[in-house]
Amino acid sequence: MINSARIITASLDDTFPLSRLPAELLAESENLHPARRQQWRAGRALLAEALFASSGQEMLPEMQISARGKPSFTDPSLPHFSLSHSVNSLQLVLCAAGEAGGDVEQIRPRARYLDVARQAFSETEFCWLTEQENPLNAFWQLWCLREAWLKQQAGSVWQMERIRLDPYAGQFSPESATDSKLWWAAGETVMSAMALPVSVTACEEYGFDARSGRIIQRVARQWGLIHLRSG
Repeated sequence: MINSARIITASLDDTFPLSRLPAELLAESENLHPARRQQWRAGRALLAEALFASSGQEMLPEMQISARGKPSFTDPSLPHFSLSHSVNSLQLVLCAAGEAGGDVEQIRPRARYLDVARQAFSETEFCWLTEQENPLNAFWQLWCLREAWLKQQAGSVWQMERIRLDPYAGQFSPESATDSKLWWAAGETVMSAMALPVSVTACEEYGFDARSGRIIQRVARQWGLIHLRSG
């Protein structure tokens, strides 16, 4: 459905079938460091399995890389996608409505995270963070939301200042015009975020079942929304 997106989660420790990946892609990955090769193959295998489950694609379709480094399918009828991983968590976002960005972060200790927040976030964000019952979780929430939006825009982590969040009001202000609404959800150990077109009103959640090798629908989490500031 055009007004919904799909988020598919998996573990990098899972054994992914590689039979839906073209031989040239597998050959290309041989030049990568073993750890990076595992991440690279796992992400593309998950993408291939998700497309097979949703539209019956037998093989991962041809992809292209934009001038700013954002991958997409060459066939415009296929959905936009965004892959992210953190430690052993793997996340895929699929969206037919337009460009998507996703980020997943393991909620983990980070040295001097308050100093990082003071430098990377606005004064409003920093004040909100320090007022939360769990400031570390709040840090990863703000970080994850930024990463998701930057990935949607084909930006990088070095461009954190391109977006300012107002967690009190549930709004954000980007550096440039954007068709975006931000979604976030916190689990016990993982923080997830997505930047999706404003037309998207629903999110379907799925997980990769390593025992069957299938994509299985899951109960949707409670997602918080951050809207574009108007005016």
